[in-house]
Amino acid sequence: MNNKAIDILGILNKCSVFSTLTASELRELAGKARVEHFTERTLLTLRGETPEHIRYVVSGSIDLVLSTSEGGYSSLPMFEGRWATWLGCFSAEPLVHDLWSSSNATCVALPCRDVKKAVANNPDGLREVIEQVGDWTRFLTGWMLSFAAYGPEKRLVYLLLLASSDACAITQEGQPTALTQTHISQFGFGSRQKVSRLLRKLAEKDLVEMRYGVVIIPSRARLQAYIADDNLPASRQSGKAKNLA
Repeated sequence: MNNKAIDILGILNKCSVFSTLTASELRELAGKARVEHFTERTLLTLRGETPEHIRYVVSGSIDLVLSTSEGGYSSLPMFEGRWATWLGCFSAEPLVHDLWSSSNATCVALPCRDVKKAVANNPDGLREVIEQVGDWTRFLTGWMLSFAAYGPEKRLVYLLLLASSDACAITQEGQPTALTQTHISQFGFGSRQKVSRLLRKLAEKDLVEMRYGVVIIPSRARLQAYIADDNLPASRQSGKAKNLA
């Protein structure tokens, strides 16, 4: 894949943050972009640093990684069609995690300073940035709260609901998920063997399908029904389902 094969202007046109820019402003911003190809896993930004670029993932993934000297490790992947990350671009604070590319990844990188300049006097663009950051804040808040609320099996169902929501769109109903068993294990589920056992239990309940190493969510409604608290009034159950949509 070469630079000409990637429609940078088309990528910017599809992004809601840049939707109100003029044609000339979009062309100017596209001229600042560069296409990056990674054949092996590559460290892009170290924890404690401020990113110089925001990247659109064309293929592969960019992973938000937190590791410790004691061997602790957690990773949140940003897959094809996502930007990594709006918060990293617009926040003045340094990252609390590392940014890594996956192997065999292709990205479009835009300098953060040019992105911020492009939308600095654009209220609609800034509102879209807030929406993008808000979507991921809801994802991470829900995930954090799920650790105290659910056991491993329901927590995995909750993760799949969050990942397949319109806001996150990491995966979609009826489509093979980009979340591998390795990815899921890094969300605090332990080894891949433990994840495999949990997925098999969910498959026995017809909540997921496992095909050739991929996971498919046949119905988000089934996941919603499984995770709903039977002790809640129906109106509150409906509210919970709506919040995850």
